[in-house]
Amino acid sequence: MKYLNLRSLFMALLLMMVGIFIFGGCDSGEKVVDKVTGNQDVKQYHKLKKDIGKIADQQAKRYNKILDDDDKEGE
Repeated sequence: MKYLNLRSLFMALLLMMVGIFIFGGCDSGEKVVDKVTGNQDVKQYHKLKKDIGKIADQQAKRYNKILDDDDKEGE
């Protein structure tokens, strides 16, 4: 019985190692590893945060332009 458990443990470890090397050896493997570890979500969060900052800056410029145009018309 112990021999069977030791053998199944060895086979399970072997299959897990083969799976890791297969995913690590290709480009999609990097994507899978990033997805599993959460790195992809962190990268997406930082990208969206930067994009929101750009949008906020654009809106602020538009708002200031509108205020400047209103001031010029009021004079």
